[in-house]
Amino acid sequence: MRKLILCLFILNITYAQNVVAESDSTKPIALDAVEVLAESKSITSGMFLRNAEPSDVVSKSELDQFRYTDIHRIVGRIPGVYISEEDGLGLRPNIGVRGTGSLRMEKLNVMEDGVLIAPAPYASPAAYYSPTAGRMESIEVRKGSTQIKHGPFTTGGSLNYISTPIPTSKHNSVSLDLGSFGKTLLQVRSGDVLGNFAYLIELYSDKTDGFKELDGGGDTGYSKTDFMTKLRYSFSESHALEFKYSMTDELSDETYLGLTDSDFSDNPLRRYRATALDEFDADHSQVMLSYAAKLSDNMSLAVVGYSNDFARNWYKLNKVNGMSLSSITKTTADGWNEFYALMNAQNSADDAYRIKANNREYYSSGLQAVLNVRTGGHDIQAGVRVHNDEMDRFQWEDRYGMQSGQLVLTTQATKGSDSNRIDSAEATALFVEDRFTTGAMTITAGARYEEITVMRDDWGKTDPDRSEAPSEREHTMDVIVPGVGVEYTINEFQTVSLGIHKGFAPPGPGTSGVTDKAVDPETSMNTEIGFKSNKGLNSLEFTLFMNSYDNLLGADTAASGGGTDELFNGGAVDISGFELYLRRLLVDNDRLQLPLELAFTSTNSEFQESFDGFWGDVSKGDELPYLPDTMVSINLGLIVDKISANISLKQTSEMRTVAGSGSISGSDATDAITIIDLGMRYALQDNITLSLGVNNFMDDDGVAARRPYGARPTMPRSFNLGVDYTF
Repeated sequence: MRKLILCLFILNITYAQNVVAESDSTKPIALDAVEVLAESKSITSGMFLRNAEPSDVVSKSELDQFRYTDIHRIVGRIPGVYISEEDGLGLRPNIGVRGTGSLRMEKLNVMEDGVLIAPAPYASPAAYYSPTAGRMESIEVRKGSTQIKHGPFTTGGSLNYISTPIPTSKHNSVSLDLGSFGKTLLQVRSGDVLGNFAYLIELYSDKTDGFKELDGGGDTGYSKTDFMTKLRYSFSESHALEFKYSMTDELSDETYLGLTDSDFSDNPLRRYRATALDEFDADHSQVMLSYAAKLSDNMSLAVVGYSNDFARNWYKLNKVNGMSLSSITKTTADGWNEFYALMNAQNSADDAYRIKANNREYYSSGLQAVLNVRTGGHDIQAGVRVHNDEMDRFQWEDRYGMQSGQLVLTTQATKGSDSNRIDSAEATALFVEDRFTTGAMTITAGARYEEITVMRDDWGKTDPDRSEAPSEREHTMDVIVPGVGVEYTINEFQTVSLGIHKGFAPPGPGTSGVTDKAVDPETSMNTEIGFKSNKGLNSLEFTLFMNSYDNLLGADTAASGGGTDELFNGGAVDISGFELYLRRLLVDNDRLQLPLELAFTSTNSEFQESFDGFWGDVSKGDELPYLPDTMVSINLGLIVDKISANISLKQTSEMRTVAGSGSISGSDATDAITIIDLGMRYALQDNITLSLGVNNFMDDDGVAARRPYGARPTMPRSFNLGVDYTF
């Protein structure tokens, strides 16, 4: 009741928003909610966002350069963004910002059109679902002191997927791509503005047979289908309502199991016969209803209610001959020879293979509102979000035997007999932020307050019908997250800046606050010092960032380790780094343009305490795993008449896969990876554009990752042809 009264009070004094629209130079322009509607942008596109700089946005024109469907490749051009591949297709993104853990994006606020879209961002933040990157209009990353308004994760930043906007006039288009490994991509859009009413309908279909080579044959790809519609009604020039519905259906032949180093060396694309039945089946739907109002010349309001449903069952190999899949890397362990022999056996004993139905349903819903007031030289935002989410885990483990090279069910399990629990969370968040200028300084100062309650009802493995009372856990925490950023204007084009903000990440139910293994939230103090020079399409930015963790938080998920879901504290950790972003038009005349884009990131990390736990046997001074020392991204373009071409190079240094210090090699490291992609577009007619792409042109086949469970490759060289037709 207290939360409800608080929210009603805040709504009654009216709150509004500043949203971000993209300019041709990819530098967003601050617009109020109604102005955004007039431009046919979604009300929630860029919710809570300000001050997006060129290096933080991958624009529509940049997405068109290579027509990527893999979110890793899309955000890889942004400095300070770390990726760790898993399937080589981008289905299970692992992305971090400024040194945060990248696993399943569990330390990022993952949003679509400014609304949290991770399945259960408070109760179970590891995002097995990620919006379909290939259908997006643009991708935005927020980092630093001015992103605390998003929450609940404020250390690294936020990843915001911007969906297709309603068009400004009648628009119909069809895009078709055909490529290697049976790749077929179809996108159909139709929209119009009819007086006060406007609409968009979009269908997106993406299929591939996959590039991995399954022992005995079979697909290793996926099929994804997205549908989205947006409806908008403008009551007047000052009031409008927008409805959005989207759904995604995915069926992918994906596994948790990688390869031994020896098998990877022989054929990095191999996949073991024992994983032949592994399959990820998922459905997602989102409903949003948004209202925007211009209350006066200096005051505007935006309110959005949202609901997300996500159901998935990852039916995947879990144990072989009684040994966990992590045994694939433990070649000296007792029983390993028998374990490994079953990877590609023709026949086996009954029940030799245990395949778990990782069946879960997620729900999240909420209401958020933002007020924007400009008065007396101050640009003030204040907002509220009331959110609840839930993960319902209802799993079982069937047993199989191998007969003539085929997995055959030998013992069918009772559904709910493996893991049977509900994790849930309730959260209320408030923020206020003031941006004002005094002399040559622009100051942005604000604070975010969160009250979070996480709960768990656990029926264990002996009560599949949930007829008995479950064991219960509940933990409530609250936090105030302040932040301040100061920009000093050197001249019309150049600024220097200093930002300081508190980092925070809440623990899920796990063992938090209920047992002797009580786990504290993650907290840190984060500082950034930057310089920016922006003049037209030419930009130079560099930022020094320092994240000083009082308490690093880790979770033992199946993707990262043993799958116990226990939470761990890593104590004090220091992470620092340097980001450089450069964009230049090397040549710009009547005949041609030659644009260059360069992003460079250097990172250092160091545990400040010694301990033995989730990160292994850690000694003070050890470095964190899965943080590359350096990342370089270069994109060189050529535009001549109706032809545009781009070549992209992304180089990632080797990474530790376990905490340590000194040199890294062998099974404790990934390889240095260099990926070169080519993209070309030709405007055949005003309404027809042809495209050609080559990904991983040099066919780099190094070890891109070692989690979960074994060495993993990136996608090999591939080709695609496309056509865009607008009518």
